[in-house]
Amino acid sequence: MKNMVKVKLSSIVEGIEFQGDESQSYLRKSTGEVVLYADDEINVAASNEDVSEQAEWYIEARERAKEFLENEQDYIPLPSKYDFHEYRVVEKFILSLPIEEQREELLGLIKGKGAFSRFREGLDRFLLKDKWYQYRDNALLEFAKGWCQENDIEVESEN
Repeated sequence: MKNMVKVKLSSIVEGIEFQGDESQSYLRKSTGEVVLYADDEINVAASNEDVSEQAEWYIEARERAKEFLENEQDYIPLPSKYDFHEYRVVEKFILSLPIEEQREELLGLIKGKGAFSRFREGLDRFLLKDKWYQYRDNALLEFAKGWCQENDIEVESEN
């Protein structure tokens, strides 16, 4: 990507984590800023609806969304949380555990509906919550690095 500023990897990670089913994070190529837009902000901006009677924050959000729509070529959508495939990361974490009993029990907990809540309960029981979050954070960081490399995005050192 030519003429693009360096981007903080932590901003990419946060952008991936904070988006939801009704919002999307983007990297603005010209500034390196990661921005989040809710679908309804984009829809209102696209409709040219009169928002003069709305709250100030709403009007500002609409203006930001209008600017986005007018300059979409300056934005790259970040991968979604579904692109991260957290379930696979959970499986890899479990398989990395050195104690066989923990591996077997946790693998059993992640089958079927409610898998993530049972997994968290298992982490509590085995006192592995901190280890899991460190593993997950590292996996998300590596995922974000890979996405940046695939998109020719230069990452700024954060030391």
